[in-house]
Parts: sequence; structure tokens; C-alpha cells
Amino acid sequence: MEDKQNKENITEYINTVAHKQIALNQLDSLLTYHIDNNHLKKANLLSYWFEDFAKYNLAEETFNPRLLKKYKRGSIIKVNLGFNVGSEEGGLHYCIVLDKSNALSSGTLTVIPLTSIKENKKYNSTTLNLGDEIYLNLKKIYDNMFKKLSEEYENIWQLPAEKVEQFNIDFKYIKKIEKEISKMKKGSIALISQITTVSKQRIYDPKTSSDILANLRVSNNTLDLIDSKIKQLFIK
Repeated sequence: MEDKQNKENITEYINTVAHKQIALNQLDSLLTYHIDNNHLKKANLLSYWFEDFAKYNLAEETFNPRLLKKYKRGSIIKVNLGFNVGSEEGGLHYCIVLDKSNALSSGTLTVIPLTSIKENKKYNSTTLNLGDEIYLNLKKIYDNMFKKLSEEYENIWQLPAEKVEQFNIDFKYIKKIEKEISKMKKGSIALISQITTVSKQRIYDPKTSSDILANLRVSNNTLDLIDSKIKQLFIK
């Protein structure tokens, strides 16, 4: 019985090594094809995704979702959606959290991917135009914090050491928000038909309550519009 088990293990090992070589050969051929045909963007995107996937896979056993912040319905997060197939949304995108109650112990989140509004492009009935809401909400967070820091700065020499230290932390934080705003497109489209469940390993920001997007969310009115669109598309 033991000899039979050993033979099966050896056979499985040989088949796995052979399968690995086939997969590597196909990958090399695919990347070479795209490079030779000047599809450099696609070759780079594929390469980035294989690198990211390898990192996710290696970290999977030790990943602990409890170390992340709690994500609430309507929160805006930035997610690595990976390499897209066909018309799927892929790459790093803002998303809206859909979960009504997501436990800290849960390793996944259900989200709606967002894309920026592109000039002269017509969007079909499976999408929802959110306008400038997300941009303006982040700008409001920045403006309120800037006002607070400006008032503190006027009397900074009178503040105790711990308050000055907190001021410096807040100042670095607001500079990160400022950088995020500078890269953010004003208009957003919610891709309702592409609702997807992702591993929390894919979340780029926010991971903690002090990250850039930690307090950014859409309004309850927007969530109601999303609910109506979901019912229209998926529920009789």
C-alpha cells in the first residue's frame, strides 16, 4: 500500500513539473508575441499582473483581514482588479463597497468598479453616472482638514509638544490627500453590471483608518440610486 502511494506521489510530482513547464512556455510565448507585435502596453500589464498574483499567492497563508479597517457600505476603496479579459474592468480602480455588514474576519468584499467619465463616450443603461460626487467629497475632506490645520498653525508655537507632533502627522496626511486629488478625475461612472467579489488582499487603499480614502464614501441617495439600478438589471 505504501509503495503504491509513493508511486502515485512520484507520478503527481512528475506531472506537476511538466505542467509547470508547459505553463511557463505558454506565458513566454504570449509575452513574446505581444512584444514582437508592439503590443507593449498589454505585455507590461500582463507582466505586472503575474508579479502581483505571485505576491498575493505567497502572502495568502499569512494574510489576516482582521488587521485591516472595517469597510462599510458606500465606502470608496481603491482595488487592484487584475488583468481584464475582454470588456471586464481591470487594473487599479476606485470601487464602491456594497456589503451591508462586512465582518472583520471576512476575507472578501463585494464591490462595484468605477471608471472615469470619458469625453464624447456614450454609456449604456448598465451604468450609473455619479457626476463629481466622489471628487467633491474627497475635496471636502481636504478643505475641512486644511482649515483646521491653518487655524492650528497660527498658534503652533503655543501648542504642547504632543500637539505639534500630531500637527506634523496631519500635515503629512493632508499632503497625501492633495496628491490623490491631483490624480483623480472629476466625473465617475459606476459599472453596475460588473459587480464583483474580491479578496481584501486586492485592496490598495484604505487598509487602515488613517489611510487616504479611509473616510471617503458616497451619499445615501447615491446608494439608493445604485439599489434601483441593481433591481432594474438583476431582479424582476
